[in-house]
Amino acid sequence: MTLEEFANGAAQSGILTLEETHNIFLWYTAANKPPLDFPLTKRIWDVNQKTFYLRNNQLVAGYLQGPNTKLEEKIDVVPVEPHTVLLGIHGGKLCLACVKAGDEIRLQLEEVNITDLSKTTEQNKRFTFIRSDSGPTTTFESAACPGWFLCTALEADQPVSLTNEPREAVRVTKFYFHQD
Repeated sequence: MTLEEFANGAAQSGILTLEETHNIFLWYTAANKPPLDFPLTKRIWDVNQKTFYLRNNQLVAGYLQGPNTKLEEKIDVVPVEPHTVLLGIHGGKLCLACVKAGDEIRLQLEEVNITDLSKTTEQNKRFTFIRSDSGPTTTFESAACPGWFLCTALEADQPVSLTNEPREAVRVTKFYFHQD
């Protein structure tokens, strides 16, 4: 959405409060960005064109076509800092978390409201991802597990997961991440 589209649409819709409209405007235009207390909705797909969807309560990436395109999960994003974000789905009610269990590190969905997460506490660090943009693509590194990146498998319909080998040929760590 362009600034003009925002000004002519959402900003005048009555859905947003004056403060929310002001904060969104500043978030996209000012160097010192205000905190946003609600998620932004974005589309995400990997560089191989696989989109995210839920299958048996697990986030997977695959090629959705025809009527199945409605299954695509949009990503709810709460910016913490300019390059740090909280990620969720289902209106921010299910959040992506990097979890350590012994020597294993895995991605899981946790039922928690993304806007209820404190952006500064250590206990919520598992929900935080460092966003790095390189040209048109974005990578997401876990703040709780440095060196571990959000990824998809090369094969379709496999779980979205984490890898500590971002250049590995069997994982995709680069995503297109755009406003819905």
